[in-house]
Amino acid sequence: MMSSTRWVPKWTIISIELEDGKKIEACYDEITKLYACPYCTPICKKGGIPEQGSYFFNKEDLKEHIKAHSFNYWIKSKKEEEEEEEEEKIKGTEEEEEEGEE
Repeated sequence: MMSSTRWVPKWTIISIELEDGKKIEACYDEITKLYACPYCTPICKKGGIPEQGSYFFNKEDLKEHIKAHSFNYWIKSKKEEEEEEEEEKIKGTEEEEEEGEE
């Protein structure tokens, strides 16, 4: 038997009903017994191994997390992240130019 230190999830797609009656599909790992947020960890629906994500021990915590997505407490949009990266690059270039003038 070969052992690995890498997590290899065995995803099952489950249906979860939210408070407003809306149903969503989420992932459940049969090995770790964790639920994955379908918004933070969309690759799980395709059976992939996520690089990052949000995981929960029970459905109630996952439901609360999904509800919080509408408030965007911790999720930055891709556009915001790209803008911040661009600003950092510009600052770095300006600092290098200032150092070159000295």
